[in-house]
Amino acid sequence: MRVLRSLYLAMFTLTASVGVIFGLIASLQDNLGFANSSLGLIAGASFFASFFSQLWLAPLADRGKTKYLLIGAVIVAALGTVWFAVASSVWELIAARALTGLGFGAFAPAARAVVANVDPARAGERLGRLAAIETAGFVTGPVIGAALNEIWGLDAPFIFLSAVLILILPGLVRTHFPTVKALYQGSRLTAAKKILNRREAVGAILLGAAMFFPAGMYEAIWARFMEDLGASTLFVGISLTMYGIPFALTASTAGKYIDRIGPWRVAIFGISVIIPMTFIYGFLTSPWLLMGLAMVEAIGQGVGAPACQAAMVQATDESERATGQGMVGAAGTLGAGLAALIAAPLYAGPGPEETFMIVAGVVAVLGAASLILGNRQASLRRPHTI
Repeated sequence: MRVLRSLYLAMFTLTASVGVIFGLIASLQDNLGFANSSLGLIAGASFFASFFSQLWLAPLADRGKTKYLLIGAVIVAALGTVWFAVASSVWELIAARALTGLGFGAFAPAARAVVANVDPARAGERLGRLAAIETAGFVTGPVIGAALNEIWGLDAPFIFLSAVLILILPGLVRTHFPTVKALYQGSRLTAAKKILNRREAVGAILLGAAMFFPAGMYEAIWARFMEDLGASTLFVGISLTMYGIPFALTASTAGKYIDRIGPWRVAIFGISVIIPMTFIYGFLTSPWLLMGLAMVEAIGQGVGAPACQAAMVQATDESERATGQGMVGAAGTLGAGLAALIAAPLYAGPGPEETFMIVAGVVAVLGAASLILGNRQASLRRPHTI
């Protein structure tokens, strides 16, 4: 189906442009000479901008503006990406990161809504495939960045990926995106309140926060932690790719199980993998071992990401899908943004052990709350009706 292929290509390219910074942030820090505390500000800018766009811009897709939203998101992300190449201060990096976050936050929920509405009975499968492509882009970006950095310098990855983003725009312009049968007529606030009145939807939102909370920590300190353990910039990029392989493979296949047994059973497995792996990271002294355990954690993330999105699909109707997906994504990015802000000072102060332990604890609390709300409510009513 042409619309799905266009979305998959755009999602991969967009997330590659967002993910490229993961492997290069330590090199940018060395070049510009800013403090470790600024790492959290740079990472947090992306997450908080994404939080805003997922809550405020994503609902436009439920009102017939899907194509305009997707195209605008790619343009904004391209501008943010190229800004990294010319930035000369930490504040410019923060602004550039905010633009990339704004673009991703507008694009992702709209894309997920389109994918889910194509065939709601197979929403888990299709969302799993989209999550796999999304992650493949995130982890391919650092490898592209590391390789181009080695050959042409630190500016090259950002110039290259911004150019690729511009090149995919004609494909999006030519694609016809189907509109929902009944466009939502109420305000954004009314739609959000309706969704928040459903326990299963609140559970899905908390699950999204639990699943993506560690991501903020990784963006802020993963490259720094790896290089402090003796890893090269290239190895940092490779470690992210190795994380992405099991994530993508798991997410692309987990969707069928989500459709068969329900998202909440799958979510329990995902959380039970993520928590112990996150707890252990801070005690490791080998970048190789860190990469190996991250690949195990990726399996939990690979089933958890499409599970929380599919849970929200079950809690919303067709005219609310983009709003619901935006709320799940916003919860994840808000949690990730907070994690990014606390991770850098914790890492610089108490150290990696305490940093990873605290993050694991937060995931445990959020995950337990989500399961209490969502899993119980889902068991009381199948299927959901509005």
